[in-house]
Amino acid sequence: MKVLEVNNLSFAYSKAHPVFHNVNFSLEAGEIFTILGPNGVGKSTLLHCLVGLLAPNEGNVIVDGKELGTVKHKTLAQQVAYVPQDYHTNSNLTVLDYLLTGRAPYLSFLQTPHQKDVQLAENYLQHFHLSPFRDHPLISLSGGQQQLIAIIRALLQEPGLLILDEPMAALDLSRQYEILKLIQDLSQQKITIILTTHFPDHALMLPTTIGLLDSNGSMITGPCEELMTTEKLEKIYHVPLTLTYLPQLQRYTCQIKI
Repeated sequence: MKVLEVNNLSFAYSKAHPVFHNVNFSLEAGEIFTILGPNGVGKSTLLHCLVGLLAPNEGNVIVDGKELGTVKHKTLAQQVAYVPQDYHTNSNLTVLDYLLTGRAPYLSFLQTPHQKDVQLAENYLQHFHLSPFRDHPLISLSGGQQQLIAIIRALLQEPGLLILDEPMAALDLSRQYEILKLIQDLSQQKITIILTTHFPDHALMLPTTIGLLDSNGSMITGPCEELMTTEKLEKIYHVPLTLTYLPQLQRYTCQIKI
């Protein structure tokens, strides 16, 4: 059974402002799907439709064999976790208390987290070298640190499908490396990943299927090695680009031609 099926999905804020149309793709367990495209083409809007924050004008989304609108919120939160691009918080919760809200889908009303929930959160904090911030107010952390905490909170939902909107936008190179490695590791654990990024190199670093979302609202999908061509990327981004093979890394890199 497919983890996610997207069938003929279309969305428009109004007849004068269509965003995308006839988007189709499906994902298996452990598959990585990277959506590429410039600002303003509707990548975030598409993700909002995939998690039920927006209702499409046409088409449907099937999660684990059930249409998105028929799945109860608590059940959906156990299946799908979403980290938005414009993540920010004014929460005065400590980092640990905020992370534990990610365990809510598994707790009954007013039930407090178990010690195993606390341990799971602390394991992730240790993995990302964030343990010293365990008891700090979340609002006191930098934007990049808050972004990492948001990703960890999503992981605490133990989803089968993790959706990340620009997960590396606020991160330095070392943190980008950690997230890329995490995505690879989660894929090997059969967790399905959808991410958006402005940087084609991120897709080239991952064993990924890609979706190229154009400003005309159409999206083509397929294997990275087939769709990541200079011609297609220049059509999407409207800038001169070059793809260069790096023998020492055994992959291509995408660079702007100046």
